[in-house]
Amino acid sequence: TTLDTTAPMNVVVTYSAIGDVVSRLVGDAATVTVLIPNGQDQHDFEPSAKDVETINNASLVVSNGLDLEEGLEDSLLQAEKSGVPMFHIADHVTLLDAAEKEEGHEGEEDHGHGTEDPHVWLDPETLAEAVPALAKALQLATGKDFAAEATAVVGELTALSAKIRDIMTTVDECKLVTGHDSLGYFAARYGCTVVGAVIPGFSTAAEASAGSLADLKVVAQENGVKAIFTELGTPADVVDQIAKEVGVDVVELATHVLPENGGYDDMMTQLATAIAGGLS
Repeated sequence: TTLDTTAPMNVVVTYSAIGDVVSRLVGDAATVTVLIPNGQDQHDFEPSAKDVETINNASLVVSNGLDLEEGLEDSLLQAEKSGVPMFHIADHVTLLDAAEKEEGHEGEEDHGHGTEDPHVWLDPETLAEAVPALAKALQLATGKDFAAEATAVVGELTALSAKIRDIMTTVDECKLVTGHDSLGYFAARYGCTVVGAVIPGFSTAAEASAGSLADLKVVAQENGVKAIFTELGTPADVVDQIAKEVGVDVVELATHVLPENGGYDDMMTQLATAIAGGLS
């Protein structure tokens, strides 16, 4: 055999939750580099020159898609145009469309965000839908077959979902008010209803207006919500104010952050536990 002098395979992933799942899939067949530091809001991350270089030298770039990584959008597009293989998770899963949920909001697309919810990783079963296609993309990029690993990872994600379902069965009625519209997939999968969000939109870059906050307070009271769930990128003072007026606690959720020394499974288990705890 001839000596392989090619650079090691480098799979670049935009953020930590998907990074963990991709790492489980590739094992030691490639290096996995996560661009957005764990704990930083994906919606407002801006890449450095070094990050752009990392993207351009990738064997494969795995991104969420659907404008989740707003600040990376241009760099990803340029790289794709110049031939860097690109895999968008959102292209390979069943998407939730907010427009179908809220008839009469046809004008929403003007904000640069489509009506499809990008938070696909907050439901392991939705994420699992993308794994077989991701394994094929990895095979094209690295020449290695990842079919067996894909089957294993899908199995793990399915088991994780069953575990979350168990946690959520302890909740009588799952009505959620969240920081921004991030829990659509989670709610759809585990029998919850998202009754409102402090920042009505899929991005933390959106603004909460006084009118929408007044409406939210009414909705929260009418639905008898038990907590206001908040997360990265939601203004704490606004959340605290609403919670105080409604007379409920604020529960901090890690929807965009992996726990310290923990992976995706820990993140999702902790998320479900925090939601169930806040509602009971």
